[in-house]
Amino acid sequence: MRLKIKQLEISREKRLICISDIHGELDLFKRLLEKVEFCDNDTLVLLGDLFLKGSQPRECLKYIIELAKRSNVHVLRGNCDWDYHNYLDELDKAWLEELPHIIESDEFVFVHAGIESADLQKQDPAFCMRNDAFLESYNGIFFEKWVVVGHWPNINYCHDIPCDNPIINRDKRIIAIDGGIVVKDTGQLNAFIADSFGFSWMYADKLPVMTANRAQDQGTGTLNIGWLNRFVDIVEDGEEFSFVHHKASGKKLHVPTNKIWQDDEGNMCVGSMATDNWLAISEGDVISIVETFSDRIYAKKDGISGWIWND
Repeated sequence: MRLKIKQLEISREKRLICISDIHGELDLFKRLLEKVEFCDNDTLVLLGDLFLKGSQPRECLKYIIELAKRSNVHVLRGNCDWDYHNYLDELDKAWLEELPHIIESDEFVFVHAGIESADLQKQDPAFCMRNDAFLESYNGIFFEKWVVVGHWPNINYCHDIPCDNPIINRDKRIIAIDGGIVVKDTGQLNAFIADSFGFSWMYADKLPVMTANRAQDQGTGTLNIGWLNRFVDIVEDGEEFSFVHHKASGKKLHVPTNKIWQDDEGNMCVGSMATDNWLAISEGDVISIVETFSDRIYAKKDGISGWIWND
């Protein structure tokens, strides 16, 4: 596989909008573009994983191919875009084959999953498309330019309070933007925005909303169990919630029983909603509902997830 790098001029006088890991969620993608009011004066960069896994894979790919005909839209290839499915025609495949692995501008390096060094010419294309947990696993090289990546859902980087929003790490000069739309209950599609005012973001998700009928103080979130540290021992089984011991941290907490599963090696694992974070809310706040239980609701507010009482 030959490495493809695309050079791009981006002016901060105009908006740069970056979206990653759309995964075939076409309606949500369109809603996010409408929410950020994407227009011809913006530069839009899509960081790969365009169409597989979601609800509208073929339609989404066709839409992105048409969108990319505009001079201000630029598309990268992700690891999920490497696997062809039999519903793709030869034109689809040819278009995907021509997508770059890296897009570079004066200020940014855009790549689906990560890079191995600051020398872009020496990258392994496969590494660019699949490098899990790049923000935590990269080898400490100082990047002169901001490296903007997707691929790894950001909630997996959150070890205390679960959050799906973009992560801007100024020390490492890495910006991670994957909101985990197809792999997490709380997932969202993020749009990272850079302009003359600085960095910001907006998101869209598929969750229903409710209006809080009373205030709740924030609990002190101390643990969020992510994919890489998902192993637990069950201390006490329960019909709705079980009490578990988290192996990596040594902490114990209640998690929804329906989120506990056993892997092929016999390890007990937790999937999502495995946190002791309680959201701070005010009466009248609009919050997203992830799942409702008998006495509590797992909810999301401003991209941050946690529990609220159900009363």
